[in-house]
Amino acid sequence: MNSPTAGRRAIASLAALGLLTFSGACSTGTAAHTAAQVSTPSPSRTTGAAARPRVPATWPLSGMPAAAPTTAPALSVKVDNAPGARPQSGLNDADLVFECPVEGGLSRFLAVFHSHSSSKIGPIRSARPVDGALLRALNGGLFAYSGAASGEIAPARAYSKATLISNDADPRPFYRSSARRAPENVYASVASLRGEGGRLGPSRPAPPQLFTFGALTAGATPARSVAVVIGSAARAQWTWVGGSYVRKENGSAHLLADGSQVSAVNVVILRVHVMGSGIRDAAGNEDPFVLAYGNGAMQVFRNGVVEAGTWRRASVAAPFRFVASNGRSLTLAPGRTWVELVPMNGAVSVH
Repeated sequence: MNSPTAGRRAIASLAALGLLTFSGACSTGTAAHTAAQVSTPSPSRTTGAAARPRVPATWPLSGMPAAAPTTAPALSVKVDNAPGARPQSGLNDADLVFECPVEGGLSRFLAVFHSHSSSKIGPIRSARPVDGALLRALNGGLFAYSGAASGEIAPARAYSKATLISNDADPRPFYRSSARRAPENVYASVASLRGEGGRLGPSRPAPPQLFTFGALTAGATPARSVAVVIGSAARAQWTWVGGSYVRKENGSAHLLADGSQVSAVNVVILRVHVMGSGIRDAAGNEDPFVLAYGNGAMQVFRNGVVEAGTWRRASVAAPFRFVASNGRSLTLAPGRTWVELVPMNGAVSVH
C-alpha cells in the first residue's frame, strides 16, 4: 500500500473524530433509540433464604451454552478475500465474521474467535481503518494481522484498545505455507496467537454480548436467500439450507480449504457510510474508510426469515444498538453470525 503524507494526516484526523458523536444522514428515530436503551428491571428482592435462580452461562458472541462464564478476550484475525486468497481456512470456526469493503471493489474479513479454537487461520493480511471501531465494540481483545500502512493501522492504535499482534513486528506466532504464494501465504492458529497475546501484555477483558439472542419473532417475513454487493468485485449470496445459511462468492460456492462451505446461523446486513482515506494502493485504488459507527438500516436473517430494523452507534466508545421497527431489540438465533457491512451505494436483494 502506498501511504502518502496526505493519507496519513487524513486517517489521523478521522481516528480522532471517531471518538466524537456521529451525526449521519440516516436517522433511526429517537423513540426507537430510547427504547433500545431501556434496562430490564432487576428481579425484586425476596426475604428469607430463597436463592436467586441460576442463569446459565453462554458465550457472549454466539449465545451458545458455556460451561462457565468466560473471562477470555476475543481474538480477531484479518483474513483476505481476494481471488488469490481462496480457499481460506478457519472461517467456520469463528463465532463472528465481519465482511468489510476494501480497495479495488474487493472485501476483507475480520474473523472473531472466542468459543472455538482453530488450528489454521488464513491467509492473514493487512489491517484496514474500519478495524479500530469493530475491535472497540469487542472490548479490544487481541488483533492479528500481517502488514498495514501507518494510516491503515492508525485507528486500531488510537482507540481499539486491542493488543496488536503483527506478523511484521514478530513473525514467530505466524507461519508461511509453502503451498501458497506470497502475500497470500501467512497463517496462524488460535493457540499461537493467544499465546503471543499473553506474552505481549496484560490480559484483555472478555467481549460484551453484541446481540440479543432469543426466540424467532412471530410474523417475520419468509426469506430463502439474500444477495449483497459489497463492491464491484465482491458479491455474496446466502441461502437457507438445512438449518443454516450457506454462502456463495461471486456466483460460486464459497468453499474452505477443508472442502466445507462457508455457513452461518445468522446473517446481519448493516448499511454503512464510507469515506475516503487518502491511502491508495499501487494501482491507484483508494482504501475506503468504512464507518462502523453512526446509524442506518439493517436486516437480520435467521431461521429462513428476515426482520428489518435500524442500527445505531453514537461513537466508537458506544455499544451497537439493533432495534426493530416497534422499538424492541432485534433477536438472533444462537450460533455463528456473519455481519455484512454494505455501503450505501451497495445492493441487497432478498428472495
